[in-house]
Amino acid sequence: MAEGSSVSDSEGLEKRLESLLSRYSSDESGADSELFCADFCKVVEEYASHWHVPLPQLRILEIALRHFSRASAFFPTSCEHVHRTISSIALSVFELLLFFDQKDFNEEPLKQFTATFQECHSVLAKHENVFLLQVERLLQDGGLWTSPALQAIVSASSLPQNEVDGYISSELPVFLDLRVRYLSSCGRGGEAAALAKCCVRHPTAGQLLFFLQVYLSWLLKTAQHDRLYKEVADINGKDALHIICSLECEETDELLLALSTAFLSQQLQRGDMYYLCELVLVWTNLHRRLNTSKQTLLDACHQLMLSATNVKSIFPFIRAILQEVGEDGVQFCVELCANALRSRLPCDVLTKTFIYKTIAVLLPSDLEVCRACALLIFFLERTVESYKMVYLLYMHPDQEYHVDDSPIGNNVRFETLQVLKKDLYFDPEFWNLIALRTSCLQLMSEKVVSAALEEIMEDKWISKYCTRGSALRSVCQREAAGKKRRRKEDRFCKRDSNTASKRFKVDTEKMRLNNHALRRRGNQGSQALRESSGPLRRSFWQLDRIHGSLTLRFDEHRRTTRFSERNLPKRKIKKPKWLLEDSGTLENVPLKIKRNGLKQQKLLRSCVMKRSQTVSDQEQCQTQTASKHSSEGKGEQRLPKRVLLGLCETSSNHP
Repeated sequence: MAEGSSVSDSEGLEKRLESLLSRYSSDESGADSELFCADFCKVVEEYASHWHVPLPQLRILEIALRHFSRASAFFPTSCEHVHRTISSIALSVFELLLFFDQKDFNEEPLKQFTATFQECHSVLAKHENVFLLQVERLLQDGGLWTSPALQAIVSASSLPQNEVDGYISSELPVFLDLRVRYLSSCGRGGEAAALAKCCVRHPTAGQLLFFLQVYLSWLLKTAQHDRLYKEVADINGKDALHIICSLECEETDELLLALSTAFLSQQLQRGDMYYLCELVLVWTNLHRRLNTSKQTLLDACHQLMLSATNVKSIFPFIRAILQEVGEDGVQFCVELCANALRSRLPCDVLTKTFIYKTIAVLLPSDLEVCRACALLIFFLERTVESYKMVYLLYMHPDQEYHVDDSPIGNNVRFETLQVLKKDLYFDPEFWNLIALRTSCLQLMSEKVVSAALEEIMEDKWISKYCTRGSALRSVCQREAAGKKRRRKEDRFCKRDSNTASKRFKVDTEKMRLNNHALRRRGNQGSQALRESSGPLRRSFWQLDRIHGSLTLRFDEHRRTTRFSERNLPKRKIKKPKWLLEDSGTLENVPLKIKRNGLKQQKLLRSCVMKRSQTVSDQEQCQTQTASKHSSEGKGEQRLPKRVLLGLCETSSNHP
């Protein structure tokens, strides 16, 4: 039944082609040849699509080749459309003949086809089509697999390199491509890889990346990783990307990921940036397809970056990690930047500037890191814009660092600051803005300073510059981080409120047993403790200064630092009044209201009067006692009244 349908298809095809030939045979113009070739190919494809086995399709091509050789007599030999149609027929015939062995060509179906093909070739030889000539030569040799060199290559036998190159040069690359595809589709992957390997070594056939992708895929499937890394050592990023995309529909994602990892590793070792961003993007997309965890992705990135020899290679990985991992990858990106600065790899000024800017973008809420990055950028660029950024960042009050609000660990932040600060020309941590401005202007060239000196010194640019919002963006993010931290502390305080209240009640009970005044202080202290459940502050003096400076203009804003906290105004200590009383110099002290006010003066006078009265009373008692004893004793005389009055006056005048 299959042969009957094949015969009916052949008859229907012959009728269609005869009518087509009779329609276009009267006109010999180039335009009609184009229409004829288009209609001819459409009819042949329609009938060939009815079959999925090689022999019926080969019969359809035999009929098509016989009718086209008849029609070619009416068309010019230089017609491009005729030449393209002949090439299509020859390639289709070659692809179908690959399914037959050498012994099949001695049997009737192929024997008759070989005779028909040679007759048509003699008619179409005037067009000098290379594909048609190649197929005719192979049919004369008795088949497509009769070459001894080809058999040795496919079986991986030892063969001199000149013979291998001779055979590869004797065939067109497109025919070698069809051979490799046929061997791969038949499950003969080893033979396909052996032939593809020889084609990769050839200077002409090796230009086709298809042979390389077949050979590399076979090395991965057979776990020949050392051989794989040697083969991909010289492949550039563009060819690697083309190979991976070509294998996407044929191979699994695991194999594609392993192949892209090999490409990336070798390209990072060479320090080649050609198509590196696209290759990293494909690599991360393959990880996403395989549902790789975030930590596994970061570990794979770290392993790849160990072999990097170009500092610029960190930027494609930073962008890919932030897209795939998000905030969890910020710490890894900061470590990449710090390791790049710490390494001894060659790095130009522009690349260093990009690294500093990347760190500042990754940590916008860390004022100390942003200041260090801005200073380093200024040291490299020495421009007015970089100076303005430094000045604005140092105008903001110092911020206390909180580990809970930072996206990176404390150890990573410490190491990053150490790497940044080792390149600073000076560290203005305890400087004021005037000293900072003077040092920065000394580093700038005279030409730049003279052109913008008036603008810099008058500080008129600050208000205009801050309206952009870029300079204050970090402050806003710090405020948001502070709110987040305060919410966390509120939750912690609520959780421990019961324990704190019990402990405080015990303290107040103890204080109530001691004294009523102490009880009042304890209640006030508890109220202050409840009200201070917010975040801890550095110093009330600094907060008052910052709060008062919010109403000033930017040109009147003074920077508050930790150094200014250490130089607090000293309190003047007054001499105690009782020292003056004992020394007898109280009369020389002017009765003038000073800092302590009128209440202190009145209290002092009352204390002096009481002290003088006490002394006079004691002296009177001593006098009376002495007189009493003298009156009782024998021979003792009383003091005159005049002497007693003098003693009283002396005691009353004693301080």
